[in-house]
Amino acid sequence: MGSTTGLHQGRVTALNATVNYPEGRVTGLIRTTVCAEGGDSGGPLFTRDGSAIGLTSGGSGDCRTGGVTFFQPVTAALAAAGARIGG
Repeated sequence: MGSTTGLHQGRVTALNATVNYPEGRVTGLIRTTVCAEGGDSGGPLFTRDGSAIGLTSGGSGDCRTGGVTFFQPVTAALAAAGARIGG
């Protein structure tokens, strides 16, 4: 779900993916067919039952023609922030 494009569905196509962004290499990402565009970064990836599993990191393509979107696993993001979910 992104602030630019709203709610879309897709499939997870790979785990532990590596992406070489202009800012540097990022590893451990979730690769998907979920639609995303500029401005969607940081939006959540969640399962049908509502469990949070990732945060939008980047990708290629758009919502008209499709593409690939990568997500940072939520567990890695929480660990980096020293946070946790639940009791």
